[in-house]
Amino acid sequence: MPRIAPAMKTAVTEKPRRRTQEERSDAMRKRLLAATLESLAEDGYAGSTLSSIVRRAGVSRGAQVHHYPNKQALLLDASEDLLKRTYRRLGALLLSISEEDNRLQALVDACWEQMFATPLYRAYCELVAASQRDEELAQALGAMLKRVMALFEPAANYYFETSGTKLRPADMFLQLSCLLSGLGLQATLLSAPVIRSQLDGWVRQASPILRARKGVTRPPPRPASWDRVLESKG
Repeated sequence: MPRIAPAMKTAVTEKPRRRTQEERSDAMRKRLLAATLESLAEDGYAGSTLSSIVRRAGVSRGAQVHHYPNKQALLLDASEDLLKRTYRRLGALLLSISEEDNRLQALVDACWEQMFATPLYRAYCELVAASQRDEELAQALGAMLKRVMALFEPAANYYFETSGTKLRPADMFLQLSCLLSGLGLQATLLSAPVIRSQLDGWVRQASPILRARKGVTRPPPRPASWDRVLESKG
């Protein structure tokens, strides 16, 4: 009896969905913003020309002009993108230390390693330096800084508490951010042991009056304004 060959399976390949014009435009904008922050971190403000950013992003000059007619417009939007990245990183940091035995030390170490000792912070430093001669950029960065502080303050007061002082946890962490900012700005000039001694020294000074709240393991309620930060401009 002749053998009947099994029916051959026909491979069905689905064509990838064609992106909408809005999706393509958003992807192009994100490439430009990412390239801008990378360029600021690696080449500095002066070296971050529109042509160099366009090459880094791998887009056409026409696409850049369509989204950002000049360097200032691109930097202002990059500042907003920096805020959203900071928001996400802060949230991840606070969640990552919720189960640590020494949450204060864990938070200080994580903030330094994942935020201030990063190319993203170097890009921020370049923007701050440029804002000294650019009033519009200075206003944008000032507003961004206030929003970052507003994002972090309720979480700091939720996870930590103070005793023996009128300072709130948010006040203590504002002092910490100033220390980390200075260390981050001078990181290339300071040795690792010096930086480590400063981080540990702040923890030792703060520990008697600042401690993690007991029994707090869930993230704090998130104000609606936090969501608007993420929703704005994608």
